[in-house]
Amino acid sequence: MMREQKGWVILAVALAVLTAAPAAGQEVTICDVQEYDAMGFSVLEGDTVAVQGVVTVEPGVFQPAMTSFFIEWGDCGINVFHPYSDIVAVAVGDTIEVTGVVTEYQSSSTGAGSTTEIVLLSPSSWSMVAEGDGEFEPTYLSLKRLGAEKNEGRLCRTIGVVCERNLPYDIYIHQPWSGADIQVYRANEELNLGVFDIGDTIDVTGNMMQYDREAPFFGGYELSPRYESDMKMAVVPASWPPEPEFWPNAALRIPTQVFRPHGNEVIPIAYLADDRSEVTMKIYDLQGRVVRTLTEEEYTGYSSLPEFYKEDFFVQGINGWDGRDDLRRLAPAGAYVCRLEVEDRDGLVSVSTAPIVVGVKLTR
Repeated sequence: MMREQKGWVILAVALAVLTAAPAAGQEVTICDVQEYDAMGFSVLEGDTVAVQGVVTVEPGVFQPAMTSFFIEWGDCGINVFHPYSDIVAVAVGDTIEVTGVVTEYQSSSTGAGSTTEIVLLSPSSWSMVAEGDGEFEPTYLSLKRLGAEKNEGRLCRTIGVVCERNLPYDIYIHQPWSGADIQVYRANEELNLGVFDIGDTIDVTGNMMQYDREAPFFGGYELSPRYESDMKMAVVPASWPPEPEFWPNAALRIPTQVFRPHGNEVIPIAYLADDRSEVTMKIYDLQGRVVRTLTEEEYTGYSSLPEFYKEDFFVQGINGWDGRDDLRRLAPAGAYVCRLEVEDRDGLVSVSTAPIVVGVKLTR
Protein backbone atom coordinates (compact mmCIF):
# COMPACT_ATOMS: atom_id res chain seq x y z
CA MET A 1 0.00 0.00 0.00
CA MET A 2 1.34 3.43 -0.91
CA ARG A 3 1.28 6.42 1.42
CA GLU A 4 -2.27 7.76 1.68
CA GLN A 5 -3.08 11.39 2.32
CA LYS A 6 -4.75 10.53 5.65
CA GLY A 7 -2.01 11.41 8.09
CA TRP A 8 0.86 9.19 6.90
CA VAL A 9 4.13 10.60 8.14
CA ILE A 10 7.03 10.70 5.71
CA LEU A 11 9.93 8.60 6.88
CA ALA A 12 12.57 10.46 8.84
CA VAL A 13 15.27 8.94 6.72
CA ALA A 14 13.68 10.37 3.59
CA LEU A 15 13.59 13.86 5.08
CA ALA A 16 17.20 13.59 6.17
CA VAL A 17 18.19 12.63 2.66
CA LEU A 18 16.28 15.51 1.11
CA THR A 19 18.06 18.11 3.26
CA ALA A 20 21.52 16.67 2.63
CA ALA A 21 23.85 17.72 -0.15
CA PRO A 22 23.25 15.86 -3.44
CA ALA A 23 25.45 12.79 -3.87
CA ALA A 24 26.25 10.41 -6.69
CA GLY A 25 24.69 6.99 -6.31
CA GLN A 26 26.27 3.63 -7.03
CA GLU A 27 25.03 2.38 -10.38
CA VAL A 28 22.97 -0.76 -9.87
CA THR A 29 19.98 -2.46 -11.49
CA ILE A 30 16.43 -2.53 -10.17
CA CYS A 31 16.87 -6.28 -9.65
CA ASP A 32 19.89 -5.52 -7.44
CA VAL A 33 17.71 -3.22 -5.33
CA GLN A 34 14.95 -5.83 -5.09
CA GLU A 35 17.27 -8.53 -3.76
CA TYR A 36 15.95 -9.19 -0.26
CA ASP A 37 17.16 -10.47 3.08
CA ALA A 38 15.56 -12.81 5.63
CA MET A 39 13.18 -10.03 6.72
CA GLY A 40 12.00 -9.30 3.19
CA PHE A 41 13.89 -5.99 3.08
CA SER A 42 16.17 -4.84 0.27
CA VAL A 43 19.82 -5.76 0.84
CA LEU A 44 20.64 -2.21 -0.32
CA GLU A 45 18.30 -0.49 2.16
CA GLY A 46 19.80 2.89 3.14
CA ASP A 47 22.22 3.00 0.18
CA THR A 48 22.25 5.79 -2.39
CA VAL A 49 21.82 4.25 -5.84
CA ALA A 50 21.36 5.24 -9.47
CA VAL A 51 19.07 2.98 -11.51
CA GLN A 52 17.59 3.00 -14.98
CA GLY A 53 14.11 1.82 -15.88
CA VAL A 54 11.04 2.17 -18.07
CA VAL A 55 8.05 4.02 -16.60
CA THR A 56 5.03 1.72 -16.07
CA VAL A 57 2.76 4.26 -14.37
CA GLU A 58 3.30 8.01 -14.52
CA PRO A 59 3.33 10.47 -11.59
CA GLY A 60 -0.10 11.75 -10.54
CA VAL A 61 -1.96 8.46 -10.90
CA PHE A 62 -1.09 7.27 -7.39
CA GLN A 63 -0.84 9.89 -4.60
CA PRO A 64 -1.23 13.03 -6.75
CA ALA A 65 -0.26 15.33 -3.83
CA MET A 66 3.22 13.76 -3.92
CA THR A 67 5.46 12.21 -6.57
CA SER A 68 4.99 8.45 -6.84
CA PHE A 69 5.54 6.37 -9.95
CA PHE A 70 6.94 2.98 -10.96
CA ILE A 71 9.78 1.95 -13.24
CA GLU A 72 10.75 -1.52 -14.44
CA TRP A 73 13.84 -3.14 -15.96
CA GLY A 74 14.87 -6.76 -16.45
CA ASP A 75 11.67 -8.26 -14.99
CA CYS A 76 12.06 -6.20 -11.80
CA GLY A 77 10.12 -3.08 -10.79
CA ILE A 78 10.24 -0.44 -8.08
CA ASN A 79 8.41 2.62 -6.78
CA VAL A 80 10.09 6.04 -7.07
CA PHE A 81 8.98 8.55 -4.44
CA HIS A 82 9.39 12.20 -3.43
CA PRO A 83 7.14 14.21 -1.07
CA TYR A 84 6.80 17.13 -3.54
CA SER A 85 4.38 16.94 -6.47
CA ASP A 86 4.86 17.89 -10.13
CA ILE A 87 8.64 17.49 -10.12
CA VAL A 88 9.01 14.60 -12.61
CA ALA A 89 7.53 14.95 -16.10
CA VAL A 90 7.54 11.47 -17.60
CA ALA A 91 5.05 9.18 -19.36
CA VAL A 92 4.52 5.42 -19.59
CA GLY A 93 7.19 3.92 -21.82
CA ASP A 94 9.84 6.56 -21.15
CA THR A 95 13.26 5.28 -20.11
CA ILE A 96 14.73 7.35 -17.29
CA GLU A 97 17.51 7.28 -14.72
CA VAL A 98 16.86 8.16 -11.07
CA THR A 99 19.18 8.67 -8.10
CA GLY A 100 17.97 8.20 -4.55
CA VAL A 101 18.04 6.27 -1.31
CA VAL A 102 16.68 2.73 -1.11
CA THR A 103 13.91 2.76 1.51
CA GLU A 104 11.46 0.18 2.85
CA TYR A 105 8.28 2.17 3.42
CA GLN A 106 6.51 1.36 6.67
CA SER A 107 3.69 3.19 8.40
CA SER A 108 4.87 5.27 11.37
CA SER A 109 1.69 4.33 13.26
CA THR A 110 1.32 0.59 12.57
CA GLY A 111 4.73 -0.52 11.31
CA ALA A 112 3.02 -2.17 8.34
CA GLY A 113 4.21 -1.77 4.80
CA SER A 114 7.49 -3.02 3.32
CA THR A 115 7.06 -1.64 -0.20
CA THR A 116 10.58 -1.03 -1.52
CA GLU A 117 11.10 2.50 -2.82
CA ILE A 118 13.81 4.74 -4.18
CA VAL A 119 13.38 8.16 -2.52
CA LEU A 120 14.74 10.80 -4.87
CA LEU A 121 17.65 12.81 -3.48
CA SER A 122 16.13 16.02 -4.82
CA PRO A 123 13.45 17.17 -7.29
CA SER A 124 16.11 17.16 -10.02
CA SER A 125 17.62 13.74 -9.26
CA TRP A 126 16.36 12.15 -12.46
CA SER A 127 17.09 12.39 -16.18
CA MET A 128 15.44 11.30 -19.41
CA VAL A 129 17.29 8.56 -21.29
CA ALA A 130 14.79 8.00 -24.10
CA GLU A 131 11.17 8.95 -24.69
CA GLY A 132 8.77 6.06 -25.17
CA ASP A 133 5.56 5.42 -27.09
CA GLY A 134 3.14 5.56 -24.16
CA GLU A 135 2.94 1.78 -23.71
CA PHE A 136 4.44 -0.92 -21.50
CA GLU A 137 3.50 -4.58 -21.74
CA PRO A 138 2.52 -6.11 -18.36
CA THR A 139 3.74 -9.57 -17.42
CA TYR A 140 0.93 -12.14 -17.24
CA LEU A 141 1.19 -14.36 -14.14
CA SER A 142 -1.25 -16.80 -12.58
CA LEU A 143 -2.47 -15.80 -9.12
CA LYS A 144 -0.47 -18.64 -7.58
CA ARG A 145 2.76 -17.11 -8.94
CA LEU A 146 1.79 -13.46 -8.54
CA GLY A 147 1.98 -12.95 -4.76
CA ALA A 148 5.75 -13.18 -4.29
CA GLU A 149 8.49 -10.82 -3.15
CA LYS A 150 10.27 -11.04 -6.50
CA ASN A 151 7.23 -9.46 -8.21
CA GLU A 152 6.99 -6.42 -5.93
CA GLY A 153 7.03 -3.25 -8.02
CA ARG A 154 6.31 -4.96 -11.36
CA LEU A 155 3.42 -4.24 -13.71
CA CYS A 156 1.55 -7.55 -13.79
CA ARG A 157 -1.63 -8.98 -15.21
CA THR A 158 -3.74 -11.86 -13.96
CA ILE A 159 -7.19 -13.47 -14.06
CA GLY A 160 -9.23 -14.32 -10.98
CA VAL A 161 -12.71 -14.66 -9.49
CA VAL A 162 -14.04 -11.92 -7.20
CA CYS A 163 -14.52 -13.47 -3.75
CA GLU A 164 -14.71 -10.44 -1.42
CA ARG A 165 -15.61 -6.75 -1.69
CA ASN A 166 -14.52 -4.04 0.76
CA LEU A 167 -15.72 -1.04 -1.19
CA PRO A 168 -14.65 1.52 -2.09
CA TYR A 169 -11.06 0.58 -1.27
CA ASP A 170 -10.46 -2.98 -2.40
CA ILE A 171 -11.74 -6.29 -3.67
CA TYR A 172 -10.16 -9.74 -3.48
CA ILE A 173 -9.84 -12.14 -6.39
CA HIS A 174 -8.92 -15.82 -6.15
CA GLN A 175 -8.35 -18.94 -8.22
CA PRO A 176 -10.63 -21.71 -6.96
CA TRP A 177 -8.41 -24.70 -7.77
CA SER A 178 -5.31 -23.48 -5.90
CA GLY A 179 -6.82 -21.24 -3.23
CA ALA A 180 -4.43 -18.43 -4.24
CA ASP A 181 -5.81 -14.92 -3.90
CA ILE A 182 -4.71 -11.29 -3.91
CA GLN A 183 -6.09 -7.91 -2.92
CA VAL A 184 -6.92 -5.54 -5.77
CA TYR A 185 -6.33 -2.17 -4.10
CA ARG A 186 -7.60 1.25 -5.19
CA ALA A 187 -4.35 3.26 -5.05
CA ASN A 188 -5.87 5.50 -7.74
CA GLU A 189 -8.84 7.04 -5.92
CA GLU A 190 -10.63 7.69 -9.22
CA LEU A 191 -11.20 3.96 -9.80
CA ASN A 192 -14.58 2.31 -9.26
CA LEU A 193 -14.17 -1.27 -8.02
CA GLY A 194 -17.91 -1.55 -7.37
CA VAL A 195 -18.64 -2.49 -10.99
CA PHE A 196 -17.54 -6.07 -10.18
CA ASP A 197 -19.68 -8.51 -8.17
CA ILE A 198 -18.72 -11.59 -6.21
CA GLY A 199 -18.41 -14.47 -8.66
CA ASP A 200 -17.27 -12.30 -11.60
CA THR A 201 -14.15 -13.52 -13.36
CA ILE A 202 -12.01 -10.49 -14.11
CA ASP A 203 -8.82 -9.63 -15.98
CA VAL A 204 -6.70 -7.16 -13.98
CA THR A 205 -3.48 -5.27 -14.72
CA GLY A 206 -1.72 -3.31 -11.98
CA ASN A 207 1.46 -2.46 -10.12
CA MET A 208 2.44 -4.87 -7.36
CA MET A 209 2.64 -3.23 -3.93
CA GLN A 210 3.01 -4.59 -0.41
CA TYR A 211 1.43 -3.73 2.94
CA ASP A 212 2.44 -6.53 5.27
CA ARG A 213 1.61 -6.26 8.98
CA GLU A 214 3.91 -8.95 10.39
CA ALA A 215 7.62 -9.68 10.14
CA PRO A 216 9.19 -11.27 8.20
CA PHE A 217 7.59 -9.30 5.37
CA PHE A 218 6.64 -11.88 2.75
CA GLY A 219 2.90 -11.24 2.48
CA GLY A 220 0.35 -8.47 2.14
CA TYR A 221 0.81 -8.14 -1.61
CA GLU A 222 -1.57 -5.87 -3.50
CA LEU A 223 -2.29 -5.44 -7.20
CA SER A 224 -3.09 -1.77 -7.85
CA PRO A 225 -4.70 -0.95 -11.22
CA ARG A 226 -3.61 2.33 -12.79
CA TYR A 227 -6.70 3.13 -14.85
CA GLU A 228 -10.27 1.89 -15.37
CA SER A 229 -9.05 0.22 -18.58
CA ASP A 230 -6.78 -2.01 -16.47
CA MET A 231 -9.85 -3.91 -15.21
CA LYS A 232 -12.32 -5.83 -17.34
CA MET A 233 -14.49 -8.91 -17.38
CA ALA A 234 -12.83 -12.11 -18.61
CA VAL A 235 -15.09 -14.32 -20.69
CA VAL A 236 -14.81 -17.84 -19.28
CA PRO A 237 -16.48 -20.74 -21.09
CA ALA A 238 -19.83 -21.57 -19.46
CA SER A 239 -20.42 -24.92 -21.16
CA TRP A 240 -19.01 -27.77 -19.08
CA PRO A 241 -19.85 -31.44 -19.39
CA PRO A 242 -21.95 -32.95 -16.59
CA GLU A 243 -19.95 -33.71 -13.46
CA PRO A 244 -19.60 -37.51 -12.97
CA GLU A 245 -18.83 -39.39 -9.77
CA PHE A 246 -15.30 -39.89 -11.03
CA TRP A 247 -13.66 -37.98 -13.84
CA PRO A 248 -11.01 -40.19 -15.46
CA ASN A 249 -9.72 -37.61 -17.94
CA ALA A 250 -8.33 -34.12 -18.01
CA ALA A 251 -10.91 -31.54 -19.09
CA LEU A 252 -9.92 -28.42 -20.99
CA ARG A 253 -12.16 -25.61 -22.25
CA ILE A 254 -11.02 -22.60 -24.29
CA PRO A 255 -13.21 -20.01 -26.09
CA THR A 256 -13.40 -20.65 -29.84
CA GLN A 257 -13.12 -17.04 -30.95
CA VAL A 258 -10.01 -15.65 -32.66
CA PHE A 259 -7.56 -14.40 -30.06
CA ARG A 260 -5.71 -11.11 -30.74
CA PRO A 261 -2.79 -10.61 -28.33
CA HIS A 262 -1.73 -7.57 -30.37
CA GLY A 263 -4.86 -5.94 -28.99
CA ASN A 264 -3.67 -6.63 -25.44
CA GLU A 265 -6.02 -9.60 -25.01
CA VAL A 266 -5.59 -12.56 -22.67
CA ILE A 267 -7.49 -15.71 -23.59
CA PRO A 268 -8.92 -17.51 -20.53
CA ILE A 269 -8.23 -21.23 -20.26
CA ALA A 270 -10.47 -23.25 -17.96
CA TYR A 271 -9.77 -26.81 -16.84
CA LEU A 272 -10.62 -29.56 -14.38
CA ALA A 273 -8.36 -32.13 -12.77
CA ASP A 274 -8.26 -34.64 -9.91
CA ASP A 275 -7.40 -33.42 -6.43
CA ARG A 276 -3.65 -33.72 -5.70
CA SER A 277 -2.75 -34.55 -9.28
CA GLU A 278 0.23 -33.20 -11.22
CA VAL A 279 -0.86 -30.74 -13.91
CA THR A 280 1.18 -29.57 -16.89
CA MET A 281 -0.24 -27.10 -19.39
CA LYS A 282 1.72 -25.92 -22.42
CA ILE A 283 1.10 -24.07 -25.69
CA TYR A 284 2.56 -25.69 -28.83
CA ASP A 285 2.88 -24.50 -32.41
CA LEU A 286 1.86 -26.79 -35.28
CA GLN A 287 5.45 -28.04 -35.59
CA GLY A 288 5.19 -29.47 -32.06
CA ARG A 289 7.50 -26.91 -30.47
CA VAL A 290 6.74 -25.57 -27.00
CA VAL A 291 5.82 -21.90 -27.21
CA ARG A 292 4.80 -21.24 -23.62
CA THR A 293 4.63 -23.25 -20.39
CA LEU A 294 1.58 -22.05 -18.43
CA THR A 295 1.42 -24.53 -15.57
CA GLU A 296 3.72 -27.18 -14.11
CA GLU A 297 2.56 -27.82 -10.57
CA GLU A 298 0.43 -29.89 -8.24
CA TYR A 299 -3.30 -29.33 -8.58
CA THR A 300 -4.66 -29.09 -5.04
CA GLY A 301 -8.33 -29.19 -6.00
CA TYR A 302 -10.96 -28.63 -3.33
CA SER A 303 -8.74 -29.70 -0.43
CA SER A 304 -7.26 -26.22 0.01
CA LEU A 305 -10.46 -24.26 -0.61
CA PRO A 306 -12.91 -22.59 1.77
CA GLU A 307 -15.58 -24.86 3.28
CA PHE A 308 -18.35 -23.81 0.93
CA TYR A 309 -16.41 -25.24 -2.06
CA LYS A 310 -15.70 -28.66 -0.58
CA GLU A 311 -19.03 -30.16 -1.69
CA ASP A 312 -17.74 -29.99 -5.27
CA PHE A 313 -15.61 -32.94 -6.29
CA PHE A 314 -14.14 -30.91 -9.14
CA VAL A 315 -13.39 -27.21 -9.07
CA GLN A 316 -12.95 -25.17 -12.20
CA GLY A 317 -9.41 -23.92 -12.66
CA ILE A 318 -8.68 -20.73 -14.59
CA ASN A 319 -5.44 -19.85 -16.31
CA GLY A 320 -4.76 -17.70 -19.34
CA TRP A 321 -2.39 -17.02 -22.21
CA ASP A 322 -1.34 -13.51 -23.19
CA GLY A 323 -0.11 -14.62 -26.60
CA ARG A 324 3.56 -14.46 -25.69
CA ASP A 325 6.22 -17.14 -25.63
CA ASP A 326 8.47 -17.98 -22.70
CA LEU A 327 10.75 -15.08 -23.71
CA ARG A 328 7.75 -12.69 -23.66
CA ARG A 329 7.75 -12.24 -27.44
CA LEU A 330 4.39 -12.00 -29.22
CA ALA A 331 3.53 -15.23 -31.00
CA PRO A 332 2.95 -14.94 -34.77
CA ALA A 333 -0.58 -15.21 -36.12
CA GLY A 334 -1.73 -18.76 -36.76
CA ALA A 335 -3.01 -21.92 -35.10
CA TYR A 336 -1.68 -23.26 -31.80
CA VAL A 337 -2.54 -26.16 -29.52
CA CYS A 338 -3.02 -26.00 -25.76
CA ARG A 339 -2.11 -29.36 -24.20
CA LEU A 340 -3.19 -30.29 -20.66
CA GLU A 341 -1.58 -33.35 -19.08
CA VAL A 342 -2.80 -34.66 -15.72
CA GLU A 343 -1.14 -37.42 -13.68
CA ASP A 344 -3.37 -38.55 -10.82
CA ARG A 345 -2.37 -40.03 -7.44
CA ASP A 346 -2.31 -43.55 -8.94
CA GLY A 347 0.09 -42.53 -11.70
CA LEU A 348 -2.56 -42.60 -14.43
CA VAL A 349 -1.98 -39.97 -17.10
CA SER A 350 -4.71 -38.29 -19.13
CA VAL A 351 -4.39 -35.61 -21.78
CA SER A 352 -6.74 -33.00 -23.22
CA THR A 353 -5.98 -30.63 -26.09
CA ALA A 354 -7.75 -27.64 -27.58
CA PRO A 355 -6.90 -25.30 -30.47
CA ILE A 356 -6.18 -21.60 -30.11
CA VAL A 357 -6.20 -19.28 -33.14
CA VAL A 358 -4.06 -16.16 -32.89
CA GLY A 359 -5.34 -13.40 -35.16
CA VAL A 360 -3.39 -10.77 -37.02
CA LYS A 361 -3.18 -7.11 -36.09
CA LEU A 362 -5.41 -5.17 -38.48
CA THR A 363 -3.89 -2.09 -40.10
CA ARG A 364 -5.47 0.56 -42.27
